[in-house]
Amino acid sequence: MDLKIGLVARCLNTAHIRGMGKYVYELLRQTQPQDNLHWRLYADNVHEQMVVPEEAHAALDVFEFKGDRFHFWEQLGLPLHAKKHAVDVLHCTESTLPLWQPKPTVVTVHDTLMWDEAFEGVVANTYFNKLLPAAMAKCAAVITISESSKNDILKKWPALASKLTVIPHGIDDSYFLEGEFAVPASLRSQIADAPYIVYLGGPMERKRFAWALEIFAHCRHRPLKLIACGFGADARREAADNLPHELRDDVLFADYLSDADLLALYKNAQAVLYPTLYEGFGFPAIEAQAAGTPVLFSALGSLTELIGPLAMVLPPYDRDAWTQALDEALALGDLRIAKAEAAKTWASKFTWSESYHKHLAVYRQAANLIP
Repeated sequence: MDLKIGLVARCLNTAHIRGMGKYVYELLRQTQPQDNLHWRLYADNVHEQMVVPEEAHAALDVFEFKGDRFHFWEQLGLPLHAKKHAVDVLHCTESTLPLWQPKPTVVTVHDTLMWDEAFEGVVANTYFNKLLPAAMAKCAAVITISESSKNDILKKWPALASKLTVIPHGIDDSYFLEGEFAVPASLRSQIADAPYIVYLGGPMERKRFAWALEIFAHCRHRPLKLIACGFGADARREAADNLPHELRDDVLFADYLSDADLLALYKNAQAVLYPTLYEGFGFPAIEAQAAGTPVLFSALGSLTELIGPLAMVLPPYDRDAWTQALDEALALGDLRIAKAEAAKTWASKFTWSESYHKHLAVYRQAANLIP
């Protein structure tokens, strides 16, 4: 039986897709003709492109709606369009959803970070702490991406237990291919022949770029470069201007990286620093290991579920432990080859295909197509 899914795809309505966009993109890319699934994608930026895989055959509905896009677009425009298009299920992919639900509604709540912040003003506080929990209580199903996020959600809203499903993300199949992977030309000329490590996370405080710099500065191995990823153009300039003088020749900032570029960067790196203090789902922890590269992180939040053969798990604030672990990662030698094979096998359980099929089961349940 055919199934028409309305999908909130604002994260694809952009020049470059990132973590949440990768999630939505892969749901579309995994669709097979025999699934009889038809997508209608909703977004709100009529001035920007939609990044959509060709094989999805998705109908696009990019529309503006008077009022704040996180309120009226979502609370009135979105359900009106879902009703007009007679979708069987509306999937809200960005942790928020409308209170009015004329069609069975599914929401993905990636984590509870936004609810841990202090909201300024009565409107914001009411929207996030009153309206959205009431909308979740009404919806057909809630999806989250890790057991850690599930636990956080249930601490806040225990009544959601019966409708909450954990569906982990996957990683791209290219991580399991053999062959040579060339570092992007824009970085290759700056790296020259020097070994390098990678920082993933960008400028957000909880990602801890300053901590990565401190560990890099105390590393005994030289020559060595640090390539910092996840910074927009303005953030790159600010971070570069604020680098300690002694590190300015050794810290490089990557421009936007395609999936292929990021994979090549991982594969040729000596190690990956991922010092984040919280993630709903930590892509770099899996991707680095699948690429055969040691990754240093702390077992916080969902990262407790991503400890594989090439994970080096450290106390979050122990600088000496981090520095020693980085030195050990850089000295792995032939032992890294054996660990890399085990890590690839371990990482292979995180597939987008399995994630997609679990979403499909939730959709069919929400549409009353399965018991």
